[in-house]
Amino acid sequence: MKKNNIKKNWSLVIAILFFSYAAHAQRSTSFLELGVYGMTQNYLGDVNNNSLGALTQEARFGMGTQLKYNFSSILSLGADVNYGSIYSHDNLHGNVDRDYQVDTDLLNLNVFTNIHFIPFGKYNLRNTHTPFIHIGMGALTYQPHLNTNAQYPDQIELYPGTGQTFTYALGFGWRIRRSLKTFYNLGIYYNGFGVSNIEGFNYNEDFGWWGSAEVSNTLDGSVTFKFGMSLGFFDQ
Repeated sequence: MKKNNIKKNWSLVIAILFFSYAAHAQRSTSFLELGVYGMTQNYLGDVNNNSLGALTQEARFGMGTQLKYNFSSILSLGADVNYGSIYSHDNLHGNVDRDYQVDTDLLNLNVFTNIHFIPFGKYNLRNTHTPFIHIGMGALTYQPHLNTNAQYPDQIELYPGTGQTFTYALGFGWRIRRSLKTFYNLGIYYNGFGVSNIEGFNYNEDFGWWGSAEVSNTLDGSVTFKFGMSLGFFDQ
């Protein structure tokens, strides 16, 4: 009789553990997400004195794709790759005689994390949107195209070839549910570059008064606007 009771008790314990695990697995909030996006980029650096004054004239289009794993309804990690360009010209910043321009192609590979302010994902269907913050870092390949009509003085060192550096991104965005498994993603980001010659040139130590080359050769960056759509892969 005791043996039968022990067997029943163990059977009950195993059944409870099995159904608890199954219920937990069924309600897992993690899922994989694949997306594509278009973007505009605006250069910040020496030629425009880190100004967005010519915002619309200097915006250049690009595109990218990203793969993201949502660990929960709040946190996700991912990787993305995008191709685009940045542009600026002295004509747009009151320096017509100098005639310098920025025309640089960019290939950017990043890893990033997104943190939602509102639970969002598989089972949070009542929340149709959420703001989020974006933090990322990665590798950048860049190719400047110099203006051959400009007269560069001896105090300018030219870098016309392809270069590589690191990059980082900080930003804010908004996610909107389009349907059960598709989402719109909008964001604005600051991208910092690990070089000061994204334009294709730098000032050397003979430039101007003492120390002005170091002052002028600050690290470059860009402001990026992204709009995209992504698809979640999960069973509801």
